[in-house]
Amino acid sequence: MSSSYALALLAVTNLLSYVVRSVVFALFEPLKHDLHLADAQLGWLASAYVLAFSLAALPAGVLGDLRSRRGVVVGGVLLWSLFTLASGFVTGFGWLVVCRALVGAGAAAFGAAAQSLVADYYPTRGRAVAMGILAAGITLGGVLGIWLGGHLDAGYGWRLALVAVSLPGFAIAALCARLPDPLRRPTVPLRAWLRTGVGAVSNNIVPPLRVVLRTPTLVYVFIGGALISFGTNGLVGWAPTFMARELGLSVAEGARLLGTYGLVAGITGALAGGFVADWLRRFTVLGRVITISTGLLIGGSLAVWLLTVRDLGLFVPVFCASFFFLSWFNGPIAATIFDVVPARISASVAGAYLLFIHLAGDTVAFPLVGGLSDRFGLHRAVLLLPIVAVLGGFVVLGALRTLVRDMAKVQSAV
Repeated sequence: MSSSYALALLAVTNLLSYVVRSVVFALFEPLKHDLHLADAQLGWLASAYVLAFSLAALPAGVLGDLRSRRGVVVGGVLLWSLFTLASGFVTGFGWLVVCRALVGAGAAAFGAAAQSLVADYYPTRGRAVAMGILAAGITLGGVLGIWLGGHLDAGYGWRLALVAVSLPGFAIAALCARLPDPLRRPTVPLRAWLRTGVGAVSNNIVPPLRVVLRTPTLVYVFIGGALISFGTNGLVGWAPTFMARELGLSVAEGARLLGTYGLVAGITGALAGGFVADWLRRFTVLGRVITISTGLLIGGSLAVWLLTVRDLGLFVPVFCASFFFLSWFNGPIAATIFDVVPARISASVAGAYLLFIHLAGDTVAFPLVGGLSDRFGLHRAVLLLPIVAVLGGFVVLGALRTLVRDMAKVQSAV
């Protein structure tokens, strides 16, 4: 089985992960009316996913390093598929929150293990491009989930929309079960792992956390990543509702616009970020960090302007440009993390990264913007999001001073 096939399968699976994550954003308005929810509750509905994702990411990464990254991937896909299916049958806000939380836990299990596998499939040359291809599923899945949610809700209702997007995951899980581990790392015997219990997990959590705290590049990337997650994921989450209220579009019309233009801008942006980063790296090892910050500073600034536009003719091109540049960071930031992390704990560190950026980022963003919207109006509340994303771009620039030294530490330890 080639690394290209494995990358393609993981990219498609990542796409599906973000479909089931973002589909609920297109359903905010029907959920609000059907279940009688406030905007703050809609924000907490999104945060339930992100909070569970954050808390599950590090243990899932550790489990992948201890046992089987492939097994963690498969388990994650099955978990999110099952509870996305179940969410289509809930009758109240509480049960919907529980289902969304468990969907987030499944996505976390997949995310850390998948990034670690791709880093091993592409250990040096082409890593940022490979990570960009994997990350393209984030953007594509995000806008596709909104597009599907809007159209399925318009034709069949929000319940069937959730059921429909859950079904492909069961087939994808069967394909992922055949993925190879490129390093064929030995696993801890299950009986021994169960016997040591929590101690085994805690002993394998502490070293990755120590590595993060002792690696300045990771500190910059983790803090910057949290700010980026706050801004970009918050924008994606509130975009359909913003467009419905401020541009007068129906949910289906907003989903169609996001799905059509966001699809092209997001995919090309994620791929362009990977190619630009690897191209710059031919001239300087700092190329990936430069690419991350450049995309965020340009895209975030355009997004601030975008949120003040009410003319649809101008909104579309500004939206495309901002989304294109805001998608640059996905591949290069993941590649930068793996550049300064020992391979033996790569899944654990990836899990720690996902835990931190979502717990400190969009977990806060969704209910905060919802609460600010209830008080000041959504048109004012959303302006906070791109400003924070731009700040994240500035923070990541700090890694320019530390990256070379941190990469040398890893290489000398091999």
